[in-house]
Amino acid sequence: MKIIAVIIITMLQVSLHGQSTTYSKYEEKMVTYSNNGWSYAEKYDSLEIAEVALDSCWRFIDKYPYSFAKPNVLSFMLEMTVMLSNDKNKIYPLIDSVLTYDKLLSTKLRVGQILVENNLDVERGREIIIDALPHLITEQQKFNAYITIARSDVSNGKFVSAQNYYEKALEIHPEWLAGWYECLSTAKIGEMGEKTKYLESRINKIEESKREKSASRSTVGPNINKNISELVMDDLDEQKVDFKTFHGKLLVINRFNFWCGWCAKEFPALKKIIDEFPNVNFVFVNYGETPEELKEIYFKKSEFSFLKNQIVLQGDNHYLKTIHGDGVPHTLVVDKKGKVSYDYLGYKENLEELLRKNLFKLNHE
Repeated sequence: MKIIAVIIITMLQVSLHGQSTTYSKYEEKMVTYSNNGWSYAEKYDSLEIAEVALDSCWRFIDKYPYSFAKPNVLSFMLEMTVMLSNDKNKIYPLIDSVLTYDKLLSTKLRVGQILVENNLDVERGREIIIDALPHLITEQQKFNAYITIARSDVSNGKFVSAQNYYEKALEIHPEWLAGWYECLSTAKIGEMGEKTKYLESRINKIEESKREKSASRSTVGPNINKNISELVMDDLDEQKVDFKTFHGKLLVINRFNFWCGWCAKEFPALKKIIDEFPNVNFVFVNYGETPEELKEIYFKKSEFSFLKNQIVLQGDNHYLKTIHGDGVPHTLVVDKKGKVSYDYLGYKENLEELLRKNLFKLNHE
């Protein structure tokens, strides 16, 4: 891998000589390659993929020091370097180069997040984000900025300031329950008694509202009362699974993929329900990964290993045409006649409670 000084030298060359920007199809493809390299490394939690991709990026920067693709490639190099190491001598020069070549506000925000979230230089990260904050346009950017500043304040013991920034973020996305819990945790650490009581009360109201909305949404929609008995899908060994074989028993269908963090967050709840209801069939429908990836990568991870003993099917177009809703996670509860009784699209924090209530009720009908 090339030494970090290459970037600094390149910056000086551009500044001193005013070299014109280069463009080619190869350089264009390098943006996609570096993006995919970082994405796949993150998706598979693979340092090996990151190392290979990063090495290729260094060679590219060396060969095309004035490429139009350089700002993008540098940004992905920074992401991969942080993934591989916490060596500030490698990371800081990359950060300086990214900020020099890429003036986008979203880039400044991301650099600040990297510095804060990886505890590299919390103060500098905070300053970068605060500098960008007045110029941010989208609500999501502002939300991310407020949350990161709040976290930087927590790490520095500035609990009152952290509370203010959490509240600004939650004004933008008041439905984000995890943010309310972060805010509550900060109030408790800072020994803010009245604030703690207020936040606990607010969280209880939000959770109750979410439970009511989930229960209401679960019994309406295009999938309710739909008969799924005609579905036939392949399992991971390309063996046909006919849904008629589930007739006479309750069935829970969970559609997922592994790049979806919310899907993985629901797995502990599903594991508990599987153990609690041995007479219920459970089927997991995967989109986004190949059978080989599931077997060789994901099933070997402790948090996903339970799926080795479950029915896992390969998602196909026929399933999507039968079951409305292309988001994940998506959980259906099917009665003994093969008709959908409950439909939960999207992550549900109270999925365990909902499924337990649904299955108990259907079991006694």
